[in-house]
Amino acid sequence: MLTIRQGSFEEAIAIKANIPEMLEVEPVSQLLERIGSSPYLLLIAEVDGELAGFKLGYETSKAQACFYSWQGGVLPAYRSQGIAKKLLRAQEIQVAELGYKKITVKSMNRFPHMMKMLLSNGYHISGYQEKTGPDDAKISFYKRLNNR
Repeated sequence: MLTIRQGSFEEAIAIKANIPEMLEVEPVSQLLERIGSSPYLLLIAEVDGELAGFKLGYETSKAQACFYSWQGGVLPAYRSQGIAKKLLRAQEIQVAELGYKKITVKSMNRFPHMMKMLLSNGYHISGYQEKTGPDDAKISFYKRLNNR
């Protein structure tokens, strides 16, 4: 059974360390330094009590009510079960309930499944930043949230 709940940075790092696509696993102190004093939301997905995935984001603009979905992933053993989509949806619902009007996220061409998921869930492309090549170029997305 899938459960999505708020979790800890230690849990997120434990998951991230076992996701092959994650090139860097930062210590908690580095994650906290990036977030600073911004409000954040860290969601953990569990399947039958076992860690399966995470989604981490934080406020980027209080004035514009904007939330940035920064990091996330699902362990290989739990993929193709819709967990990433459920984490994305849970994040959208919770940040909308907190009053945010817009959510932004960045991805790369080397993550086609992520880009398809974002587009199929109402996200729009808002920017493209070239890096060393097309696979690591950053593609920016946004979605306007329906606040209840």
